[in-house]
Amino acid sequence: MPLSMPEKGPLSTSTRRLVAINFLQQLGFQSTYFVGIIGCATYILGAGALEISILVFCLNVFLVVGTFCAGVVIDAIGPRRTLVVSLAAMSVAGFLGWLAPVSYPVLYLMGIMNGFLFGVGTTAMDAYPRYMVDGRGELKRMNSLNNTATCLSVIVGPTLGGTMTTIFPTQYVFAILALCVLPAIWLVWVTPETVCPQRDQGDERRGAKAFFDDIGEGIKITFTHDELRLLFFIGFMGFFCYGAFDSLESLFYRDYLKVGTEWMGWLSAFAGVGSTIGSLFILRVPSKRLSMKLLSAFLLLTGVGSMVYTGTPYLLCAVIGQILTGLGFGAMGPVRSTLTQERCDPSYVGRVVSVMRVGLNSAGVLPLLVAPFLADAFGVQPVLFGASTLTALISGAFIVYTARRSV
Repeated sequence: MPLSMPEKGPLSTSTRRLVAINFLQQLGFQSTYFVGIIGCATYILGAGALEISILVFCLNVFLVVGTFCAGVVIDAIGPRRTLVVSLAAMSVAGFLGWLAPVSYPVLYLMGIMNGFLFGVGTTAMDAYPRYMVDGRGELKRMNSLNNTATCLSVIVGPTLGGTMTTIFPTQYVFAILALCVLPAIWLVWVTPETVCPQRDQGDERRGAKAFFDDIGEGIKITFTHDELRLLFFIGFMGFFCYGAFDSLESLFYRDYLKVGTEWMGWLSAFAGVGSTIGSLFILRVPSKRLSMKLLSAFLLLTGVGSMVYTGTPYLLCAVIGQILTGLGFGAMGPVRSTLTQERCDPSYVGRVVSVMRVGLNSAGVLPLLVAPFLADAFGVQPVLFGASTLTALISGAFIVYTARRSV
């Protein structure tokens, strides 16, 4: 039986370690993805919307691939060993970005490596709580604290990365990724899973067919379960429009807000402030109140916040919009994770979590294919504002649907 822990009381050593691991992993990625990879492309290589879209498309495709692969691996060997390997490889990628000359091939390789490894690592972190505790109350608390760590990394990471670009060449932000995940590796190694799920020890299947069979089983479990299927579509449709942001956001900063590279980090940090508040707010929400209607309401907040963020050329409005958007995203994370985990047995939670994350990550891939052409036709800012508006409309439809189903 899984270990049951109270919703209130002092935090266990394992919980504190998980929160620290998540913070360090997220810090490495958050400080280098936007400011490092996209920043180098935009400000050093002078990339336009098409070049950035291709770069982000490669990262997102391998993020999806890594997420899909992670589910099977986690269910086979557990999140602990999966994280150790992915974190070590992330450190190697950081040294590569830090030391190699800036060029498109290097940035593409960095995008591919970071996408794949971040997909593996975040999926393992999403599954880890289900290997540690049972019961909605403590799952909610652990997920809220983990999500808070992610939100704090969105503040610290881009702020640190943006500040570094005012002192050192932009490329030096990759040093953060190279070094900060090293203590996380040790923390993972000394944090074994508490829950040992039932696995078929006699199953000796090997090779690609067994691997893809396991992926297919995770997809089947997700889409034959009514509530898991609804959670998947809320995530996918809600995040669909945000793909345009990945390829156009840096151009919005440069051409509309008229700010330098450092503001790529600092504005992201304001989103992190909002996310931290939103994530901590969920700790105050009674466990019985967690529902898909509440999840959809927070998604609506992200859409409205993004409309404020991208609707004007004024920096103050962008700051306010980032905070509002962050509030929604920060609250959504622990709600979505808790609702997913409590509907899964530990023996297949890795695969279901990977399918959920694939839905979130792949949702942003398709807009990348059309965003540059829409930007050429209508302008960067109108496309971003339109995507934000569509997100708000989609989330409103989910609020109506989930209210009628009372889920």
